[in-house]
Amino acid sequence: MNPVARKSFGPLSSQLRSRASLDLAIAWLPVSCLFLLALLLYLHALGSPSLWFDEAFSVELARQPLPRLWQAIWGPEPNMELYYLLLHFWLQLTGALGLAPTEFIVRLPSAICAALSVVVVYLFGKRYLSVTAGLCAALLYLLNYSTLIYAQQTRAYALQLLLLTLSWYALAACYTARRRLAGWWTLYVVTTTLAFYAQLFSLVIFFIQLVTIAGLWLLPTAWREDARQRWKLIASALVAIGLLALPLIPVARQTGKTDWLAQPHFHDLLNLLAVMLGGDHPLVTLLVLSCLPALLLIPLALILRRAERQGLAFSVQHGNRWLAYARHLAADHLPLLWLISCWFIVTILLSFGLSLGPARLFSSRYLVVTMPAFALLSALGLSLVRPRLLQGALALLLVALSFVNALNYYPHAQLEDRRSAAMWLQHHYQPNDGLVCYNTIQGCQVSFEYYFAAYPISQAHFTNDAPGNLLSWQTDSGYAAPGRTPDAALDINAVAAYARQHPRLFYIVGRVPDSQAAQQVSAVESWLDHHYRLLASMSSAGDISVRLYAVAPEISSERSPATASSRLSTLVPTAPPTAT
Repeated sequence: MNPVARKSFGPLSSQLRSRASLDLAIAWLPVSCLFLLALLLYLHALGSPSLWFDEAFSVELARQPLPRLWQAIWGPEPNMELYYLLLHFWLQLTGALGLAPTEFIVRLPSAICAALSVVVVYLFGKRYLSVTAGLCAALLYLLNYSTLIYAQQTRAYALQLLLLTLSWYALAACYTARRRLAGWWTLYVVTTTLAFYAQLFSLVIFFIQLVTIAGLWLLPTAWREDARQRWKLIASALVAIGLLALPLIPVARQTGKTDWLAQPHFHDLLNLLAVMLGGDHPLVTLLVLSCLPALLLIPLALILRRAERQGLAFSVQHGNRWLAYARHLAADHLPLLWLISCWFIVTILLSFGLSLGPARLFSSRYLVVTMPAFALLSALGLSLVRPRLLQGALALLLVALSFVNALNYYPHAQLEDRRSAAMWLQHHYQPNDGLVCYNTIQGCQVSFEYYFAAYPISQAHFTNDAPGNLLSWQTDSGYAAPGRTPDAALDINAVAAYARQHPRLFYIVGRVPDSQAAQQVSAVESWLDHHYRLLASMSSAGDISVRLYAVAPEISSERSPATASSRLSTLVPTAPPTAT
């Protein structure tokens, strides 16, 4: 090209590049806005509620040295391996930056994962429906009550949501993409496998995906031809996932890890959506109704298919404009509808059916992975509503009601106030005081250990000889002291022997699992009340109680309980600090 031509094309190419950059920025503007909006919602009051025992357990296990953590996640704590490892390195990173492991810090990764999954839901809806439907689905999912709960907990569910949403998105793209097919299959294999290691319930989702793949192979949809042409790639991906999941098979067979869940009943199945949406029955009703237009496509497609086989033709020329439109809708949306229906409906039904046997898998915390599909199903149903003015009004109404419902979460976010109890104990603690905690299996001790480390205002700590001072990774990993058992905190002789070694004793009770344990706790506290002087006590939300006893004679012989209480009242703290 001569210099004159270069000169004339220079401004044009610069304009084209600027236009392309502008188009790219406009295309990604909704993504950025949705991510920031989700992050704002999920970060709001993130550090206000106290950690409950599951969250404290996550942090304390992740804080273990890497060799002990590795031994624990492949031993007594096999679920959520990936999450515990990521949390371990996150705590190391934030610790190196001088950040204390406050509630806000330890929950931050979950909030980020949940916000990223909102972006994936939007991209899913945009790719297979429209930009408007993608925005509607993303907003409904963003404001979902269950999503908000697990976006603000130090558990693996937000990470699992992100990985499985990416997995379903990649699976759909594998049937529709015309380029970079190997990249989509790689993404599918990687995200599905990582989801297994983030949460074992993902194995159930993989089985649902197998059902989905079989349906796309058999059903007369627009994706069937691609499904049959790409069977080798599909098979190789499934084999790769199966091989990568082999280490989890022995772990997955340990159904006793979920025996704390009760066997579900039919009314639990009917009430599931109300539970997962925060009990807002009008909102549940409207969301279910929004799904109906999409679900009606399935019988409609079957009817039209049967009619065509019988030689009936539906065309605009014959005056059957509505039927021709319906056939067009069924042909366009049936494969996507099949995929998200399997993801949402079949997952719930399968978990319910399995839970009628020895495996207990029917729980809102496990089934939160169906909420992206529920949002997409609602958006698909709304996209079929005509006229468009009614469609927009219904979408705005659902988003507004979901927003109000989401705001109702924050006042009820507190599950167990272990922070107040731990801070009260630290303010009352004196050197050489003894600490006994029940129930250690359900997180009593780990919660206090967490707060002793996160807010170190005293030297309070559990000694190795404390009755019941036993963690699950100590039980099965060879770290437990000889003769110690988790129920030793209910053994009066063991508690008395330990108390005689200390001038004062804190007796802490966390969650009591059943009435028999409650009677044992009451017996121990009655014995302590009779033999030692109760100096002070407190209780907080979640049935967490702490009682301080004087054991040594010079302390026990106080003039009166009132004197002891007034002496200790000078140590009572102001409101415990909260994370910002």
